[in-house]
Amino acid sequence: MAVPPNRFASLSQIWLPAGLFVLSVVSILFTLRNDEDIPVIGPVERPTLDSSDLDAQRSMINQALQGSAHWRTYCEKPDEALASIRFAHLVANTTDSRWTELRRHFPQREQDALLRCQNAERQTEGTMRACLYLGSKDTHASLHLIELTLELREQGRKKVFSCAEALKAEMPVELAAWYTYSWSMETGKKPVRFERLTGGTRIFPPLAQNAERPTASGRP
Repeated sequence: MAVPPNRFASLSQIWLPAGLFVLSVVSILFTLRNDEDIPVIGPVERPTLDSSDLDAQRSMINQALQGSAHWRTYCEKPDEALASIRFAHLVANTTDSRWTELRRHFPQREQDALLRCQNAERQTEGTMRACLYLGSKDTHASLHLIELTLELREQGRKKVFSCAEALKAEMPVELAAWYTYSWSMETGKKPVRFERLTGGTRIFPPLAQNAERPTASGRP
């Protein structure tokens, strides 16, 4: 017995591709007509930073670190050492409640950074970690966070000292610092968008402080 042809299946093979084609054409025409009204997610909404701006930010941090306290202060009085790191247009802002109020609106990497800062241990053996919460002098809208990783090293070498070893060492000691700088210039919009910059520098002890240690020729 012959099976009657399935007319619905035959029609679907014709009309289904035709319908998809019509939808594609309509979609293309709609996009061309309303191109300016359709929001674009990408470089248009997230402008890239100019290399000169990044160099200026990096120079600002390096100068602040170079002008900070002697490495002995980092070992003996870490809070005083961190307070000695001064910026031209930024001030310490540890009491700003927005760090906790807006935290859930931060990107995951900034949320992780805040968690690391809260759990940072003030240790004087090996690597030291610290965080700087900063705000702009000109506006209260911006948020700035600098994570610091500090190591005491024999000057010009990679050997790492503990604070106890550095205080007993007879050779010059320098402080190596690595940082991650995150900042947001606008906190009114949610989610809050941050820029990020990483880098590092060596904090050389001032010559006057080096001269405090007597030389062999100066001994009786």
